[in-house]
Amino acid sequence: MDETIFCSQSRNLILFVAPTFATLASAKFHIALVGNPNSGKSSLFNALTGLNQKVGNFPGVTVDKKTGVYSVDNNHDTELIDLPGTYSLYPRRADEWVAYKVLMGADDTVKADMVLLVADASNLKRNLLFCSQIIDLKIPVVLALTMNDLAAKKGIKIDIAGLEASLGIPVVAVNPRKNKGLPELKKAIATLTHTTKESCKNCNDFIEVEKLAPNAIKEVQTLFPELSKYAAIHHLINYEELSSNKDHASIPAIIERHQFNATKTQVIAASYLGVYHFTLSAFHVVPKCFCVGQISNGWN
Repeated sequence: MDETIFCSQSRNLILFVAPTFATLASAKFHIALVGNPNSGKSSLFNALTGLNQKVGNFPGVTVDKKTGVYSVDNNHDTELIDLPGTYSLYPRRADEWVAYKVLMGADDTVKADMVLLVADASNLKRNLLFCSQIIDLKIPVVLALTMNDLAAKKGIKIDIAGLEASLGIPVVAVNPRKNKGLPELKKAIATLTHTTKESCKNCNDFIEVEKLAPNAIKEVQTLFPELSKYAAIHHLINYEELSSNKDHASIPAIIERHQFNATKTQVIAASYLGVYHFTLSAFHVVPKCFCVGQISNGWN
């Protein structure tokens, strides 16, 4: 895996010769730690950072901002930002908006170069929809599966290699409290620190939002070339909350010009079962099992 990056939904690995850490020497690398509430995210944060932590607040809100430092390869430090737990990229509470803005690149104080997504292996189906949304932002992602002991007690078996191949991202089973899987997780993270966001842009989309507003998306991406199609939709829907520079002033005109219906688009995009779409050709889900196979529609 050291010379390989993953591409979502491609079903194939893309060869990538990793450069040296000289690319990281000029700027600190930032990783956003995200996941559903009660997914074991805090335990993983503590296991990775130890005592190298500090707690502050995100600007304008009374939400804790926990950051920590850990060594990527025993020579180079990386900053880990523990974002508030959230279930999806459709925020409702104030703490969910904090995580959302960071992931959308709209927080001027926190810029994520990579996402470390924590998912509860005992409740994987609920977590995978959030995972597909994160992947569609075209940011390098590593998926850490926690609660594996609980999943085993429930008789749940997860084909990690198959899940990894279908998602197109590294997947690592971990137990932070027992320090299990952490070396493998750090190795996956170290590899992806060399992956640029540009390389992620060429990957296929799980959620086909371009069909909802193709012309409006293209105009937003002209203003903000760094945005994926899915991120562009979010900037159309929530431009008032995400406005971080003067270019956002042009978005209302785009909305009017293309008659973009934010409410309708949000309902469709939020309910789109993109994670189910990608599993149709790759996985068969039977009671208490996640195994390779074929399926005609939906989860069984």
